[in-house]
Amino acid sequence: MFWQAPGAETVETRWTAVRGDEAEAAIAEPEAVDAWDRAAWVRAVRLTLDRIRDGEISKAVLARSREIELDPSADAVSILASLRDAYPTCYRFLIDDGRGNAFLGASPERLVRLAGGEVSTEAVAGTQRCGPGDDPVELARALVARAKDRSEQGVVVRHLLETLGAVCGTLEAPETPEVMRLPHLLHLRTRVRGPARQGTNVLDLVSRLHPTPAVAGWPASNALAWIRRVEGGDRGWYSGTVGWVNAAGEGDFAVGIRSVAIRARCARVFAGAGIVEGSDPELEWNETELKMKGILDAIARD
Repeated sequence: MFWQAPGAETVETRWTAVRGDEAEAAIAEPEAVDAWDRAAWVRAVRLTLDRIRDGEISKAVLARSREIELDPSADAVSILASLRDAYPTCYRFLIDDGRGNAFLGASPERLVRLAGGEVSTEAVAGTQRCGPGDDPVELARALVARAKDRSEQGVVVRHLLETLGAVCGTLEAPETPEVMRLPHLLHLRTRVRGPARQGTNVLDLVSRLHPTPAVAGWPASNALAWIRRVEGGDRGWYSGTVGWVNAAGEGDFAVGIRSVAIRARCARVFAGAGIVEGSDPELEWNETELKMKGILDAIARD
């Protein structure tokens, strides 16, 4: 397993299956969401908006994927190197079974970190395209001001504060989100910090927080039920958690998004979009295309 947080030294360890043969088989046989075409995606988003208007959910994160054939010279390690160069502020990860099957990516979103008695997490939601020739300052202002994106991001912030309140003391979270800039995209981000109660283990925090509304929706149980119904496939490891934990119960975990699953010479690239009131199906499709672009560019550079 390879793990590297932004600004951190590289950490490399051998992947150890938590559940023996069962976990080993999971990476050798990765499942994935169906590769919807544009029309099917638009229908799914419209149905999701119907559920939102009916009050069943307030947000659901739909995911799609694209399958490509890798060049014979491509491999997971070199793709990860490209991601490291392109996304120095993201959490880069690679899980490789040594038999040509791997799961890797460059995630912009930390799930939770526990170190020195302090808990750190962040809400990342809301997206704005920012390409060559665009004014990032003006687009950032527009993103912060846009009600739809602020609402989507606010759901994640509330989830973090309410969930961590049971195991932390006073939590700090600014009222106005900052803007994270990545190649092609801007995101809203709110950093949340606070002291952990004595005896807290990072794995307990992971189990409490995952899945956040940033990858599932809200309310979680209703959103997950809808996702299982409408996506019609298995996400595999996409949108799961990846990170490390030490003997003291400290650790750092990110959300496994902006990722690709590799099986032999086949690569499946993933992306998702949060659907809330006001979402436009066509724009959400375009957002997933932009999110995939970063991974596809890294594969092309390999």
